[in-house]
Amino acid sequence: MGDILLLRQLGGVLDRTANEEEQIRDLLIHGLLKVRNKKRRLVKLFPNRAQREYAENCKQRNIVLKARQMGMTTYVAARFFIQTITQPGTLTVQVAHSQDWAEEIFTIVRRFWENLPKKMRQGALVTSRANIRQLVFPRLDSEYRVATAADQNAGRGMTIHHLHCSEVARWSRDGEETLASLRAAVPEDGEIVLESTPNGAGGIFYEEWQRAEETGYTRHFFPWWYDESYRVELKPAEPQSSQEITEEELDLVSRFGLDEGQIAWRRRNRAQLRGLAAQEYAEDPVTCFRASGECVFEMDSIEQTLAGAFDPVESRENGREAMWLPPQAGKQYVIGVDPAGGGTVTVRARVPVEE
Repeated sequence: MGDILLLRQLGGVLDRTANEEEQIRDLLIHGLLKVRNKKRRLVKLFPNRAQREYAENCKQRNIVLKARQMGMTTYVAARFFIQTITQPGTLTVQVAHSQDWAEEIFTIVRRFWENLPKKMRQGALVTSRANIRQLVFPRLDSEYRVATAADQNAGRGMTIHHLHCSEVARWSRDGEETLASLRAAVPEDGEIVLESTPNGAGGIFYEEWQRAEETGYTRHFFPWWYDESYRVELKPAEPQSSQEITEEELDLVSRFGLDEGQIAWRRRNRAQLRGLAAQEYAEDPVTCFRASGECVFEMDSIEQTLAGAFDPVESRENGREAMWLPPQAGKQYVIGVDPAGGGTVTVRARVPVEE
């Protein structure tokens, strides 16, 4: 009972002022939780730049747009895990875009529990159920679940206190219905995090980001240079490149303080990924959405045209398929599709039959 009382007291402390709450939560995260770092070593979780900035600015409703490997999935999982084990009666649900990613997330969460002090694991935090998607703490009446976005009924019949939706831009075509079901299960004082790397200027995550002010969500954007490992280590006397620095690079140096090693990494990254670099390693919350892969058309012209267009009369495929004018019987239509960027392309012809 002593351990349970201690955890309850810690949970009560987390209900103090926002500043005190974040300081204490991060102390608990760093003191109790362990993760595998990029060098595959088991280490204490000490928040990085993106994680610290998120902690300072997060609210009850949050949407996170980020470059790859910022550690946000792990950090949100850590925050919610601490809440789950210190506040009895808590249900936390983390939703991934695929079965594989759901299992990967649960591996992170289970590692948190497995590396807690043995006395806690065998006492207050003993589990009655621990499978590939669920940790149940019966002595606290708390639970941590991981699910996939493929379940349209996710959240029905539950009260979810902490909801983390991961890689929302890659959710399936029914993602909008799934998200609506999940959000309906979160009470007003619950916490929601929608998080993703970009995936084109369409779909539910793109729409949620654009409408964040209207829906009351706090935006968080983390560009690639928040990760200090994204740099090329140059020798002291070695110039970063014979190529002259471009105006775009000068702008990044001037505005964000990027150094030669980071510029060298950026050049190498863009040479390797080409058109995907702006999406996978975002630099601003506008251009990262513009295209998935390389586009033969001028994206600025497309953006201007879309900005002046009225709302589509029909939207499907999780917002990726939009119709502005319905097909007319007796008309001929020509469509051109370039699938060279990879992935799957589906073309439908839906022309009404003339009676």
